[in-house]
Amino acid sequence: MPRHPVIEALLELHRIDREVHRLTTQKDLLPVSLQRIATRLDQQRQALDTRKGRVKELRKDTAVKELELRSAEEAIEKLTVQLNRARTNKEFTAFQHEIASKRADSSRIEDQVLAAMADIEQLEAEARELGKSISQIEGEHRQEATGIEGDIAGLNARIAELQKGRAAAAAKVEASVLDEYERIAAKKGASALAAVVANSCQGCFMQLPPQLGHELRGGRQVVRCPNCSRLLYLP
Repeated sequence: MPRHPVIEALLELHRIDREVHRLTTQKDLLPVSLQRIATRLDQQRQALDTRKGRVKELRKDTAVKELELRSAEEAIEKLTVQLNRARTNKEFTAFQHEIASKRADSSRIEDQVLAAMADIEQLEAEARELGKSISQIEGEHRQEATGIEGDIAGLNARIAELQKGRAAAAAKVEASVLDEYERIAAKKGASALAAVVANSCQGCFMQLPPQLGHELRGGRQVVRCPNCSRLLYLP
């Protein structure tokens, strides 16, 4: 059946708008995969920074403990000299107890130093593995970014071409009808136009008055749905 020429132009406009919307959505979704990689990269970098920070703290603590250990060992040496010079059993026994206490302190500090060194070794091994992982993810990120840039450029070129066709289609529609179409499209997006099937608007599924069906089939004017205001056409 014949369609109103303006409806033909609007259908072309509508087709182009839907395709532009599809391509724009596709383009907007492209960086999502890149963001996922960036998130992984940030997590790995944070994990590496955490381990480096912990190693720094342990090395600082170990340096303090090593000073305490040397101080304890020096104290033991002095006490040993004093022990050998003790003149009474009481002095001798007192020096022995003090030396035993210092040796216990020394042993405890030494265990702490050894434990810290083991932790440092483990953390540094983990940091090396994280460094390798980060390098790999950075490579993935660069590769993905390059691919996305190419994809976006291709989509932008296709959208620009469609926009040229849109301008040509829009030029065939009188200004008042085009403004009306634009207003409906702004609210309803890809469903600014609605087909009529079995005398029913496929936008809101309202049964249309018989008179509107006659006007559509006559193809002599633009017909609007009285319920949803979409511009109607026969498929």
